[in-house]
Amino acid sequence: MELQDAINQRHSIRQFTDKPVEKKMITKIVELAQRAPSWVNSQPWQVYCAMGDTLQEIKNAYRDQDIAGNQGNSDLPVMSREDWAPQTQDNMKQWRHGIVHHFANFDEAHEKMTNASNTLYDSPVILYITIPKASPDWSIFDAGLFAENIMLAATAYGLGTIPTYNSVRFPAILHQTLDVPDDERFIVGISLGYSADTTINSYHSERRPVNEILHFN
Repeated sequence: MELQDAINQRHSIRQFTDKPVEKKMITKIVELAQRAPSWVNSQPWQVYCAMGDTLQEIKNAYRDQDIAGNQGNSDLPVMSREDWAPQTQDNMKQWRHGIVHHFANFDEAHEKMTNASNTLYDSPVILYITIPKASPDWSIFDAGLFAENIMLAATAYGLGTIPTYNSVRFPAILHQTLDVPDDERFIVGISLGYSADTTINSYHSERRPVNEILHFN
């Protein structure tokens, strides 16, 4: 697959099949992703691959937290949508309105999205990306570059992905289940697998016209 095709075809998958992903394939994807640049070649990322019984244990623990009414406490702070800049809020509204058109009404869309999120999209694999706590904010940027490489490589191999806050909102569970050292912080989890043929996966969000974001001087 050409790079341009991978970029255009990549979109968030919110429902996966139960078809397993071979470890050999995951290794190839991560190996390609390692070509990402980083500040002074620091390569700050680590990848913890959760699958099978381990991933199910994480999903079960998250469900218990949800039933108990506990809120997430991710290593990266979150912010209320109302506090974001106006343009970014407009992008969020466009996304919400766009995806509703793929369902009968807003309630159905909300229910489908919520159920998918609460089950971590039934993905057979989640790649958890961490960086050392003893690292600058630039390492978050580096981890983002690495994560994008993972998603583009996965697309090129015919796999779907979605990067989510939801997968890293209970870091204490992840540290224990994945045996991650306390001096690392979780940046994102990337669900990985084969896309299910469902309505929820049919939506491709729009992008703003390039002349609205590109400024020549």
